Amino acid sequence: MNYFLLFIFSFILSAILMPILRKLGLKYHLCDEPAEDRLKIHTEPIPYLGGVGIFLTMVIILLIAIFLKKISLSQMIGFILSGGLIIFLGLWDDFKLKRGKPRPLLKLLSQSLLALVVFLILIKFDINLQFSINPILLILAGVFYLVGAMNAMNMEDGVNGLAGALVGVSFLGFVVLSLITGNSLALIFSLILIGSVLGFLIYNWEPASIFMGDNGSHFLGFSLVVLAIIFTGHPPYNFKWFIGPILMIGLPIVDAVWAIIRRVASGKSPFLGDRGHLYDRLYQKGLSIPQTVLICCLIQAILVAAGILLVI
Repeated sequence: MNYFLLFIFSFILSAILMPILRKLGLKYHLCDEPAEDRLKIHTEPIPYLGGVGIFLTMVIILLIAIFLKKISLSQMIGFILSGGLIIFLGLWDDFKLKRGKPRPLLKLLSQSLLALVVFLILIKFDINLQFSINPILLILAGVFYLVGAMNAMNMEDGVNGLAGALVGVSFLGFVVLSLITGNSLALIFSLILIGSVLGFLIYNWEPASIFMGDNGSHFLGFSLVVLAIIFTGHPPYNFKWFIGPILMIGLPIVDAVWAIIRRVASGKSPFLGDRGHLYDRLYQKGLSIPQTVLICCLIQAILVAAGILLVI
């Protein structure tokens, strides 16, 4: 079976699941409610189960992949188990946001503890994490990496279609790098994820009828980190293979670092949201949301291409 068919199946399945999850979200009030909060720009309740749809698509297509002997049972269990924990944490955050003001430090602590568990699961189930450094340093670095990526993706989920489009560009880059290096595991993950995200984007593009929610931004941040770490551990384990995959995560990392610097420099908490991100500034200058997303994707494509060129 051609690997490309995994992409086709995931795209079709994701496109089928999203309207179903949208109806469930509306029925059971699992929605991001409009508010007077200046950080929210939508005017009606929109379900936040897009991340669940992306995850379910990934699970089903991975089951097909293992049936066709394209991936090992251990690797499938590791990815599904760790991804499921990430989705659960994201849904918990979505529910807390709906019920009241979240506690940033408690959220950071819960993310860190879960990231530790997730990273241990990835190591246990052989997701190609091969490093020669001290195991304790590896785990601490992995936790920092994972928590950072989840929050970076969450920051980019501020206008319709942006977060999904950015990770789609990154996943495409990982497809290219997988083909260049002959890494079949990363190729399967990347193709399934890009198909799942494109199926979601049909309904998340402006005007959006479903959001990915924190569950989606957390899961996509996790997925990017898994792919990046797989390649970071690629022989010959040099500095290029550390920087290249980070560049391929791209704009979310750059924008998150700048947001923290900007907030701290102005005397504000780095945990408090604002409307100073790149996409906000583009939108405030009069660009439409689709134009804003496309410009950000162009920047993302440049960063992803730089990451690939650095390591090949």
